[in-house]
Amino acid sequence: MISKDTKTPARVDRRFRPSRKAELIAGGTVVLAMLVLFTLVRPTSEAASPAAPDWLTYSDFSQDMPTISTAERVGTITSRTKAADVLEVLGASPEDAARAMDALHETGLLGGSKLAAGTVLTAYFDEAANDGLGQLVSVSLRADPRTSLLATRKPDGTFMTSTLTARVFTSMRRIAGSIDTNLADALIAQGGNESLAESVAALFPDDTQLSKGGRKGERFDIVYQVAEDERGNVLETGDLLFAAYNGKQSNGSWYRFEPSDTGRAEFYNRQGSTQKPLLTRYPLGYAQISSGFGRRMHPVSGLLLLHSGVDFRAPIGTPIYAAGDGVISQMGWSDGYGRQIHIDHKRGFETVYAHMSGFNTKLSAGMRVKRGDLIGYVGNSGTATGPHLHFEIREDGRYMNPVSLNLPSGRSLAATPEEMDKLREQITTIDTLRGATGPVTTARLTTLTIPTNP
Repeated sequence: MISKDTKTPARVDRRFRPSRKAELIAGGTVVLAMLVLFTLVRPTSEAASPAAPDWLTYSDFSQDMPTISTAERVGTITSRTKAADVLEVLGASPEDAARAMDALHETGLLGGSKLAAGTVLTAYFDEAANDGLGQLVSVSLRADPRTSLLATRKPDGTFMTSTLTARVFTSMRRIAGSIDTNLADALIAQGGNESLAESVAALFPDDTQLSKGGRKGERFDIVYQVAEDERGNVLETGDLLFAAYNGKQSNGSWYRFEPSDTGRAEFYNRQGSTQKPLLTRYPLGYAQISSGFGRRMHPVSGLLLLHSGVDFRAPIGTPIYAAGDGVISQMGWSDGYGRQIHIDHKRGFETVYAHMSGFNTKLSAGMRVKRGDLIGYVGNSGTATGPHLHFEIREDGRYMNPVSLNLPSGRSLAATPEEMDKLREQITTIDTLRGATGPVTTARLTTLTIPTNP
């Protein structure tokens, strides 16, 4: 039997023990209180607190910012579309598209009013805005290989712009290999471009097939300069620095070098000599220039016109010599130029000799001449106010200034030891990048990065 003394305490325990429901309510109240405290009380940084006055409070507004679900849309400008039109196609309203592009143009970094075809626009939209119709938030584009622009929407609906300039490194890259289809394709496949192929062909002007792409199996080795960002992405392809070619007709190696005494970059061989001059600027030898290249008031018509060449003052009958090797393409009379001769040269160059008093009677159109051959005599035929030679140099049909045109000088650095030493340093740098010497049978790409200040 159980005594009353032992039962009484048991009845007391049941009477005063809280119910399970009450425990849950109390616990929930504590948790809720803690959440409220965490919500209302926000700590400040220890560094800022000592200096802060009593009345200054710190607030965090990030919790109040609306959550935006953005969508990225990319469009490309074509020759028939404007940037604002592309943004409208992507989903922007006409007003937003116009405001965003106006903000980008106000930076002055986009040049003209219409962006070039091929420019890529990256737009971001708030898909939840305008009752689900979406709203343009920002748009970015690349102003140039080194600069990107971003137009961002402000609360008042206008757009502000930001500029991001990539940190640029100057690097030298090497491509070596053999031609399968043509030289340009071989270079492009390894990160080069068609311009580099043209520069290589220009170093071997006697090889007409190389200017058309070369022959299958012919080997090449080039080093060129690039500007790249921190990730190694090429921003711009620069100058050709070295070219070696081993082909059926062309063989040789050339290094680009800029002597400090002239500041003129040319290609030199290992012995310090440049190529022979393609053309001379002075087909009369020394003669006074009476009228230079550029716009001038025409002495006969009185109109402001382009003077497409250089006039050399000389007496009638002064001998005129061919400026370079080539073929006579025209030889005869024209109302303006009088007696004239046109000579086609390598690399797309053409020279013109006008107002002549007579021709070398042994010559005719279609004949080949060499630099320094007598072709005619100074006169004043055609539209001229006195005896002189009007001399033109055209490159691929474009008028060039005969005095300032960049042509090979035929210089040798052997006479200037200091410059020759600098060339040797340049050769060593390039050859270090090239690494192995000898025949190259497979394409390969090597990169040497030289950090420079952005």
